[in-house]
Amino acid sequence: MDTSHSHHLEIHGNSILSELKPELKIFTTFCIVFSIAFLSLENNLFIFLQFFIVLYFLFISKIKVKTYFKRLSIDIPFILFALFLPFISKGDNKVMFEFFSVSVYETGFNEMISILIKITLCVSLAIVLTATTSNIEIIYGLQKLKLSPLLISILSFAIRYIDVFIDEFKRVRVAMKSRGYDEKGIKGLKPIAYASGALLIRGYERGERVYNSMLSRGFTGSIELKEREYKSSKSLLLFSTISICITIIDRVLI
Repeated sequence: MDTSHSHHLEIHGNSILSELKPELKIFTTFCIVFSIAFLSLENNLFIFLQFFIVLYFLFISKIKVKTYFKRLSIDIPFILFALFLPFISKGDNKVMFEFFSVSVYETGFNEMISILIKITLCVSLAIVLTATTSNIEIIYGLQKLKLSPLLISILSFAIRYIDVFIDEFKRVRVAMKSRGYDEKGIKGLKPIAYASGALLIRGYERGERVYNSMLSRGFTGSIELKEREYKSSKSLLLFSTISICITIIDRVLI
């Protein structure tokens, strides 16, 4: 299988990261995300260092600012959840101040700051990875990292056919509008429920046909990807090592 395919999240540009080994990018992203998740955020210097590492990856990825903030909107549900923590997470019941007769607790406030910082940094790294790595290259990288062949196959099919599912949903929506469907009001939910059920059945039937056709062509359950040359980078390993060391120092030595 060729490894030159792309997906709608990928940005085709002159980024240095686009030419590097996908398994290296995946490993580096995992290490930095793991270290950020376990950072205590009690030391401002460590927070700044992790922020600098993420900022460096954003810079060399050459993602446009508008595109970055558009994709960063995926963490809005987490932000909305975090905004309620100062009012509901009491901890030791220490009140910082009152806002319109509502107590704002110190424990909840610290948890809110922690979630906002960590989720923003981690999502930023995910944006960099998806913007500089095609879907097939991600599968290729996971294969090089010796992930289970079954999981690789499932993930590969999910990535490959999610665009097909989206296109099918758009066609159903156009067909509904051509028949006078109105999206406004609660009454519009019933046609959507019927369309969703029909789309699910249609997707299941198509998946079964695709699977049978793959079996007839000799599919054995594992995906063999074509070898391709990529560049290596010691700087990625260096930054991932630094990020992990920061968290170890923060958690163990301090």
